[in-house]
Amino acid sequence: MGASIGITSKLAAAQRPALEDLLFFNGNQHRVRLGIQQSIDAYGVPEIYEQDGDLRVRVGDIAGVQTLFATSEEGRPVGVAVFVRSAHERFAVLHLGVDPRWSPTAYLSTRVLLKLMHEIRSTARRTRGVDCIELVYKVRHAVRLHG
Repeated sequence: MGASIGITSKLAAAQRPALEDLLFFNGNQHRVRLGIQQSIDAYGVPEIYEQDGDLRVRVGDIAGVQTLFATSEEGRPVGVAVFVRSAHERFAVLHLGVDPRWSPTAYLSTRVLLKLMHEIRSTARRTRGVDCIELVYKVRHAVRLHG
């Protein structure tokens, strides 16, 4: 499975069932259940909605939530990262997931997660004033940006 993985901020509305499975019915949720609950308690429940023919994810009533999708060559979402600028100097990754059916091995799951986190890090570096990325699923875990 050396399939190509694309990263995009847009997902076609026809992919709603796949995104719902990935975000809400993910077979790996049990591994990070406490982190998911912490994120929901602190930020709110994620919700999929359609805007201009594309799918988006909002979380509670927080403004500025951004979503990145890792997609297969066919455009199917195989990973998702939902994040927001939670303080002037910090991005908070609120939800992060990989489709367990697409990536049955740890190698492929890690590859998808690393691509998503790399893109978030690139975005953070381009955003004035942001100097760290907080992973909400991991208590007190933040990645500092250097350079």
